[in-house]
Amino acid sequence: MAKGPSARRLATRVLRDVERGGGFSNRALSRQLERHRGLDPRDRGLTTTLVYGVLRNQIRLDAHIDAHARKPKGIKGETRQVLRIAVFEMLELGRPPAIAVSEALRALERAGPLRGAVQAILGAVGREGAALDEQWSTGKPLDVLERRWSIPRWLGGRWVKTLGEETALARGRALAQPLPIDLRLDLGRITPDDAVARLEEDHPGIAIERVPDQPQAIRTRGGGDLFFGPLHGEGLVSVQGLAAQQPAIALAPEPGMRVLDACAGMGVKTLQLAELMDGRGTIIAADLDPRQVEEAEASTARGRGSSDALTLTHVQADLCADDPRLDDAPFDAVLLDVPCTGLGNLARHPEIRWNRTYEDIGARAELQDRLLRRNLARVRPGGALVYAVCSFAPEEGAGIVDPVVAEGLAQLDQARTWTPEADGTEGFYVARLRRA
Repeated sequence: MAKGPSARRLATRVLRDVERGGGFSNRALSRQLERHRGLDPRDRGLTTTLVYGVLRNQIRLDAHIDAHARKPKGIKGETRQVLRIAVFEMLELGRPPAIAVSEALRALERAGPLRGAVQAILGAVGREGAALDEQWSTGKPLDVLERRWSIPRWLGGRWVKTLGEETALARGRALAQPLPIDLRLDLGRITPDDAVARLEEDHPGIAIERVPDQPQAIRTRGGGDLFFGPLHGEGLVSVQGLAAQQPAIALAPEPGMRVLDACAGMGVKTLQLAELMDGRGTIIAADLDPRQVEEAEASTARGRGSSDALTLTHVQADLCADDPRLDDAPFDAVLLDVPCTGLGNLARHPEIRWNRTYEDIGARAELQDRLLRRNLARVRPGGALVYAVCSFAPEEGAGIVDPVVAEGLAQLDQARTWTPEADGTEGFYVARLRRA
């Protein structure tokens, strides 16, 4: 049997795919891992660690490389990615310089004249890396955010201005760390104790943490790929970030209600709504993207979506337009998780920091406003709508909700922004409105 690629080579391919295509890292990683299903679980784990570690620390890693390169601009493409991986392993995983050099040269089979440069750069990082990191951890906050915590200057500047220096730096530090894998339990079908016991049995080495005041949520580390296994397959647990669980919780749908999951995506929140409704009532899950609708339909069978007491319908629809399937009767509650920059997801999707610009923040404001107003009109008077956005940018959160409240179209029941520095999770703005 032919031997598959090493974790480092596979990580290099994923990073090159992300670099060239500008897509999501998790999709590029999944494609490569799917092609090499026989890869040892430890190598799968290392590949994942290397991909996300490099993307989270990219500016910092490049600064280390360029500090010791004679011609930094000449180091690009595959060579740049291999060096980033090696420097990350040395600085964050404690890999000895000699091993890092050996692995980098093995990954660069055709290194040729670059061999000497690779050895020199990595040797210098081994000697001076810790001192440079310490140096870059002090100074002007904007410089620290960029050089030490790999936050683009335009974004770091916004945080310093809106949050203050201390909180901005705390956010940068938080986003440099990998988040735990969060799970949502279907408490109607499994208890937290049973879920923990089964996870520990199915995933040796997993570390599990309960979340105070969040009975549906548990946080895990070191459990491998949690999308597989009987618990996930039976819909007893779903992989869902802690902050991403909050919009459905804030909506608090009750059994028997008629609920709209607007911009439903792949249906993770749809199943959560079904769980909160104890599998009784009516849910229409709508999304503009037909591929998302197909994926949501496929996931429905895992959980309460297949309940006899629940009518769950997936539809492909423009949620800003009139549609008899959505307008024939008012909804008791609407969950609206709008398209956005995704800036709140910099920890789980670190590549977002490299493919977003300042101009992107206001680019979807008109669509977000239209979605809120059109779907608020679909709620019965006195009914609830939760507006959610995976972003900490005020322009995408309160900047959309506050005008609607000021015009008297709805009353604001509650609003909160979840952040990595305060909550150890994604950035999410969640506002619960009650229609006038």
